[in-house]
Amino acid sequence: MSESIHAGYLPMWNPYINFGLPQYGDMSSGFWSPVTWLIASTVGYDAYTFTQEILFYIFLGGIGMYQLCGYWKLDRKIKLLAGVAFMCCGYNVGHLQHFNWISGAGLLPWCMWSYLRLTQKHSLQNLLKAALFFYLFVSSAHPGLLIGALYFFIAVAAFIFFRNERKLTVTKNLIASASGNFLLLALLLLLSTGLITGYLDILPYFSRGQKLLLPDSLHNPTSLQSWLSFILPLSITKNDSFFSTDISMRNVYTGMALAMFFCFSLLQKKDSWQKFLILTGLLFSLLSAGGIFKTLAYHTVPMISYVRLDGEFIIFSLFSFILASAIQLNRCYASKMKFSGKIIWVYYFFEIIIALLILVGIFHTSRTHQSFIYHIHEILSQKTVAEKLKTCIDAITFYDTMWLQGLIQLFILWGIKRSLRNSDYKMMVIIAVVDLCLATLLNLPFTGVGKSSVSQVQAILNKSPHGIVIPALQPPPKPDTLDANNKGLVGEWSMYSKQLGTTTLVPYPILLNSTIRYFDEIEKDSSTGLMNKGFIFTSIPGQATHLGPYADSLKIISFTPGQLKFNLIASNPGQVVYQQNFYPHWFYHDGKGAKKIIPYGTTFMAAPFAEGKNEISFFFNPSKVEAAMVVSLIALVISVLLLVILSFSNARPAKTGY
Repeated sequence: MSESIHAGYLPMWNPYINFGLPQYGDMSSGFWSPVTWLIASTVGYDAYTFTQEILFYIFLGGIGMYQLCGYWKLDRKIKLLAGVAFMCCGYNVGHLQHFNWISGAGLLPWCMWSYLRLTQKHSLQNLLKAALFFYLFVSSAHPGLLIGALYFFIAVAAFIFFRNERKLTVTKNLIASASGNFLLLALLLLLSTGLITGYLDILPYFSRGQKLLLPDSLHNPTSLQSWLSFILPLSITKNDSFFSTDISMRNVYTGMALAMFFCFSLLQKKDSWQKFLILTGLLFSLLSAGGIFKTLAYHTVPMISYVRLDGEFIIFSLFSFILASAIQLNRCYASKMKFSGKIIWVYYFFEIIIALLILVGIFHTSRTHQSFIYHIHEILSQKTVAEKLKTCIDAITFYDTMWLQGLIQLFILWGIKRSLRNSDYKMMVIIAVVDLCLATLLNLPFTGVGKSSVSQVQAILNKSPHGIVIPALQPPPKPDTLDANNKGLVGEWSMYSKQLGTTTLVPYPILLNSTIRYFDEIEKDSSTGLMNKGFIFTSIPGQATHLGPYADSLKIISFTPGQLKFNLIASNPGQVVYQQNFYPHWFYHDGKGAKKIIPYGTTFMAAPFAEGKNEISFFFNPSKVEAAMVVSLIALVISVLLLVILSFSNARPAKTGY
């Protein structure tokens, strides 16, 4: 997208991934997000801007949670703690490499905040804010998060409706609720015109356009044993067999202070919002746990069968639990509650559990001698600090994490207890923030930092040709990928080489059905493949297919991601084959007008040529999608301008009369 825009092309088609795909249909790339377009069209994307954008969304989520807590009129210190807890929660720490999971999480509090503001006061300004934040969420987040958010906000809307029924008559409440939600949905659909059109365009042609089979929808849950990280977040970095899921799905930490007050809220009288948040969080926890819970939802809840990674839903649990805990903590702060009553039992419960886990960890490491302690000499013998740290991390065992993290948690607990005894909630918030930052830093080497620096990743990307270049008239190299280490950092090299074609199917969220069938055919019979041919070649009846095109018979005039123009001199009529995926909206022009592309083989496309000199162009023209994109752009610009005008007009001081 960056290089197409800077070269002056609208990035509607990506020709480099698996023989090409419509960029606008890539639901995992943030194509429709205004933030993506802003970065792509200005500084451009590279390893550094990706990193900065990740940090931006995390920070945005923290600010959003701080702002959202104002709805319940929480104290500023409690709002700060809730914001930091959301930024440093286990979901964000675990998913630092899953870009559109982080962007969705960062916008979730803002969607909730703007929706609650709209339900409080139906005004054009609040409507525009809600619609814009929801559009940013829809255009940025992973599709699984969109499905989860749909049910989450349906639950929020239903809760507010029945909660307000006590204050208003049923008729007035129904009219107010329906009108606000209808207008929000209508404006959101208008803003999403391009997005919806683009997704509907690709839906019949890509592999995820239909619901998954049940076994395929039960992958990587936030397993029930992962909730050990609710107390000991470092423990999830080891012992994969125990947690039975990917490391990115295991971390549910929200801080020791909020964990305590969440449990305390279960023992106390709760207001209606706390009841709703706790119940909603528990339901999403069960859904994210997979197994029988996800199976039941698969058969009964629409669209859940399209979500492959169960642990994706845990963000709605942590979001709800942080809010419920913050409300309870604020109530205790307002009443100047000290270390007495049920909070003592909650404290001792945590202290005893952590002490037992420490003892188990120490006992096991001393009995088996499986601990980084027994590798101290090897660790110290490393030359650099980075090598020492890496060796230490590799040597740490699951039971090491139990006693190491457990000791840290005991000190955190003691600090919280001391703060409560002195009713020093400011100190408790400071301790809680330090706890969250420390837990994040301890987990980063396992889920966020990796063994290579950003500059090393960028060095690999710098080997790619800059800009949009004319591909070489040759078959793709074998192999057309990187070594195992570099491949793990940036993926398949065929996505960056600027050479069209690939010898293997590249793992990518968007896979066209025809591309999958093509590689399936090659796997069964390698003679059916066209791997030894260039990205464009001639096919003449009765003659052998040319590897060409030869330099003296075919000359490329111009190449863009969505267009190839060339001259061809032929001694006989035939077809010229372009190794890009046959997809609607592709046409060819032979000097006699635009015509629909002819399919060739399983997934490629072709155009006929006559004897003699031919000037032919293949071009991608998704006119309906482009028109819908213009509608979305106009709606977005008008909405932003209206919001700015309303914000300035409301900010002006009222005129005083005499």
